[in-house]
Amino acid sequence: MAISKSIKKKLLESTGFFEGNDGYSNVTGNFDGQGLSFGIIQFNFGQGTLQPLLKEYITDNEAEFKSIFGTSKAATLKKVVFDYSKSQQISWGNSITKSTKTGEVLSEWKEPFKKMGAKLSNQNLQIKYAEDYFDRAESMAEQFGIISTQGLAFLFDQAVQSWKFTASHSSIEDEINELHRAHRKQEGTRLPDKDRLSVLLDYVRAGDERDRRRAIMNGSGRVHGKQYDVDDYGLSYDDEF
Repeated sequence: MAISKSIKKKLLESTGFFEGNDGYSNVTGNFDGQGLSFGIIQFNFGQGTLQPLLKEYITDNEAEFKSIFGTSKAATLKKVVFDYSKSQQISWGNSITKSTKTGEVLSEWKEPFKKMGAKLSNQNLQIKYAEDYFDRAESMAEQFGIISTQGLAFLFDQAVQSWKFTASHSSIEDEINELHRAHRKQEGTRLPDKDRLSVLLDYVRAGDERDRRRAIMNGSGRVHGKQYDVDDYGLSYDDEF
């Protein structure tokens, strides 16, 4: 079953809540060794996820790109994206990082990146380049029997941040299936998504990752000093994808 574009946007916005305060315009410097991170799920140089997005954006929207960054900065960023090695790109990201503790980027670069993220052309590319994560979440949903949009949001956030769980997926699947059989025998119905996510939560790394997934599972929670509410993104256990 294919995930609709409208649900993809909801998933991105839900995970984007945890990634920063500016949605598609999030931009973070080299606080984590990734050089520069940009966008709603923080595509970055270190993992090689930012380069293809920027290459396609610059190639297909060069006039818009130049109008946002100005001639000099546009030329610099284009050279970084197309000509630099990954290690050079990370070093460049470090050079425009104001604080490696907070990840704050120099305002002269932060502002044009934020403007670029506000452009529909760039947002559509961010959706496109998140496709691997959508596919991963959908594959995990099939394996673990998740059918709700809220459950899918949990899996998408896991895919973006960690890609997999701390135990083998087959062993987790066996655990969920065993609980499902017991539940069906007692209640006559399928094991609810929230109970399935509760099992999965045990195999999410402790700390920030588990805090994020717990908030999605419970429907609300305070993470990074901000209040998350799944209703804000139109996601629910009652809605199937």
